[in-house]
Amino acid sequence: MIFIKQLMGSHLQYVYRLAKFRALIWYVVLIVLLLGMCTCRNRSDVTTVEIECGDCKGKVVEILSFDLLEPKNLEVANGRFDSDGEATLFFDIPGDRFLTIGVDSADYRLIYIFAGKKTNIQYVGKTMQVKGSSGRFYTYLAEFRIISDSLLALADQKRTGSHQLREGERPAFFQGIRLAVGHFEDLVKADKELVNAHKEILLFYMQSFSQWLIRSFRVVETEETYTHWRKTGNKANGFAPDFFNALAVSPERVNSRFYFYIDLINSELLHHLWKPVEFHLDETGSDYDDGTVGLQCAQVITNADFPEPLSELMLAKNLYHCLRLSAVTPSATKLFDQFMRRFPRSVFAPALRKQFAESKALSEGEPAKDFKGFTEDGKPFQFSALKGKVVYVDFWATWCGPCIEEFPHSKKLIERFKDNDGIVFLFVSFDKDVEKWKGFLARKDRLNGMHVIIDRNEPSVADFYRITGIPHYLLIDDQGKIKSANAMRPSIPETADLLDELLALRVRRSN
Repeated sequence: MIFIKQLMGSHLQYVYRLAKFRALIWYVVLIVLLLGMCTCRNRSDVTTVEIECGDCKGKVVEILSFDLLEPKNLEVANGRFDSDGEATLFFDIPGDRFLTIGVDSADYRLIYIFAGKKTNIQYVGKTMQVKGSSGRFYTYLAEFRIISDSLLALADQKRTGSHQLREGERPAFFQGIRLAVGHFEDLVKADKELVNAHKEILLFYMQSFSQWLIRSFRVVETEETYTHWRKTGNKANGFAPDFFNALAVSPERVNSRFYFYIDLINSELLHHLWKPVEFHLDETGSDYDDGTVGLQCAQVITNADFPEPLSELMLAKNLYHCLRLSAVTPSATKLFDQFMRRFPRSVFAPALRKQFAESKALSEGEPAKDFKGFTEDGKPFQFSALKGKVVYVDFWATWCGPCIEEFPHSKKLIERFKDNDGIVFLFVSFDKDVEKWKGFLARKDRLNGMHVIIDRNEPSVADFYRITGIPHYLLIDDQGKIKSANAMRPSIPETADLLDELLALRVRRSN
């Protein structure tokens, strides 16, 4: 009896284990089926680019997307050409957009990619061709690129050298750009073989290019510009009467990442929003910083009542520009908080938080960031070695005219404090040509002070201190802490007074 119970118990355990095993198998099969269904469903959303290039065997191919906010490229996909010169890349993008294809980190080509579709590309020599039903669309893009490259080259000629564009010649030159682009637009409009969706993309791309190129010439401020700003600027329009008055508002194109359209937005924000606001704050003698300018610009954008995607992008760019210019101030903090409250889930939030943290690290009282360089006789230099003294840093280069224009004022400052060993005037050169730098310093009218050239094998000091242009000045107190990451120029009378204050504070600390 006991034996039968044991036998039955063993059998029941076996049956139980078998049932459990079968259930597990069915569970695994179900998961596999579900994953297969998901894979099949998502597979139609995957964007595919197939490339044939007989001369590219073994080479690396990459696809890049430009960042909407920051001046950088983002890698979308990469791969390598096989022994047949073929490469296939799979990736996800949220919408149709312009991307850049590069081979071996060179020969970058701009191409429009349709999300969730397959694009077949073939290199014939150095010519890139797109095969398939959209071939006509890509032919127009390629042909317009020839026109745009020619206009860009001509525009560069008109900006510099003996062919420089005079004020009276501008209307005719701008009209020539409009006619060249307009003629191509007429061809696109008249093409009955092009689908409407492709026509819309081509036309918007061409119009954005035309507007951007023309408005890129209108950055020279003249007395006529100032008169216009005085006459039309008021608090109601945020002192920016011309802001976006000529731009076609197209929020859906923001998400499509139209290259020239984004450049046009950048240009408009800087030259027709920031500059008029700064001008009026200067004119009224207001006490302001970059955060104050940013706050007023944000108000103009908000009052304009742009569609949400466009408004979000412009407000993000406005905040980013503000944070890049200087350390965090109370007004910059207010601007940052305003954006985060309005767009808590913004795609730009991570980059803006990073910029905010980096800018905050340059605020008054924060530790100065160390950097390395070389003295005139080639000896290593380390900035932290100057701790204990007040340091006024001048970032410059021999090729920088505005930098050199400040030198007479620097000489006066150095002369004023020549008997005080508690201060160092440090001149940091961004020159690449060391001999040219040494030759400049060897002149008869030599500028006294400590001279170093940056060590290009070290992390960039320009990145450390958010230096976007020179001359740029930095003021560090005797404790090695930042007084100003964007200090006043030597030509400003208050600079000497501030140095006096810091030197007096140094004396009090030492007593």
